[in-house]
Amino acid sequence: MRLVHKLIEGQGETATHLIKTFFVYGFFTLAVLIGRVLIARLYGQETLGIFTYFFSLVSLVFLFTSFGLPEALTQTIIKNPSQLKQILKYYMPLIGITTAFFISLTLIISNYYQLSPKLNFFTEVVVLYLVFYTFFYTNYSILRGFKKFVDASIYSVIGRILFIIFILIAFYFSLDSIFLLLGISGSILISGLLSLPQVKSFFEKTKTAINWKPFLYLAFSLFLMQVGFYSLRFISEIIIGKMVNFQSLGLFSAHASITNTIRLIAYVFPVVVLPMAAISKFKLWSSLKKILSLLVPFSLIVLMAAYILVPLLYGAQYKSQNLPLALVLSSTLLVIYSYLNSVLVGENKFSKLYLKIISFDFFLSLIINSLLNIWLILKFGIIGAPIATAITIILKIALNLYGIKKMRND
Repeated sequence: MRLVHKLIEGQGETATHLIKTFFVYGFFTLAVLIGRVLIARLYGQETLGIFTYFFSLVSLVFLFTSFGLPEALTQTIIKNPSQLKQILKYYMPLIGITTAFFISLTLIISNYYQLSPKLNFFTEVVVLYLVFYTFFYTNYSILRGFKKFVDASIYSVIGRILFIIFILIAFYFSLDSIFLLLGISGSILISGLLSLPQVKSFFEKTKTAINWKPFLYLAFSLFLMQVGFYSLRFISEIIIGKMVNFQSLGLFSAHASITNTIRLIAYVFPVVVLPMAAISKFKLWSSLKKILSLLVPFSLIVLMAAYILVPLLYGAQYKSQNLPLALVLSSTLLVIYSYLNSVLVGENKFSKLYLKIISFDFFLSLIINSLLNIWLILKFGIIGAPIATAITIILKIALNLYGIKKMRND
């Protein structure tokens, strides 16, 4: 533990939060792996593909329904905890409006393009999940605002453990696969309810006024940042589900469940670095060297593990020669991008240059990444998805390096 601590930006407060949150995310990743293995073993490869498609779809839509408001909530609280009560009076109706609008828009698009698989009540469960997850993520964001990064992550782990229990119950009673989707929705709701008492304990803070114009600008910029980061994964899985089939998506999901161990580092950076960068400036190059000294050997270990563990855990039919290598490459690049993007977004306030950079980053993720995925999946099959993602991430890394350098010099 002490060695790892020294490797990440000294022994300061941010390093401590990173290390602790990383290990909690490790348990979260393990719980995700166990859940997917159980679905594959008990329900089959196609059901694993349908579950992956559902999760990617609701996760992508949530980026729009939340519209960066929970992330703005975190950053506002971490700068001034006394604003919690005041900000929530305006946050709640705003999140209600964006959630209702983008859920409605999603239903219209889904009906037009037939995004739903042939599964009864699929659309209804999508709506249910989005409502429950909005409740959970609001609590999660408040905890992060008070630097309770580990506590916030623990509630995510609890949700996944509850889902594992539900998978076993659903299989025992021979419930249809739609109940798996209901199960993860219910697990999220329970996690949110469990976190509520801790969140309420912060309401005793003194109430102060808040300037809403900077808050809305912040929310919009964080919305662009979130879509730019998280859509890199979800778009690929949605396109595979629609353009190929759910069997292939199940295969892709099995390998991703192992190689995404690398991505958990990338997910930790926005949780900790982004809000901490709002109140401190990172030594970029020395931090990157330390991150790479851990990342490269870790990625090689995960690559070897993927070739061994996927057939062992999921079955021999899940073997693939090239898919693990492509997934590890894209995941490793994502970690580098995640750190740079968290620093860029955390350090800077809304400005014309900042808006141009994050808007182009958004464009790369949503448009260029989608087009590359469609083209390369048609050309090479599912292995085209991580290749498309890797190309997109390289472009985004270059853009974020330029942005950080340019805005620090201005």
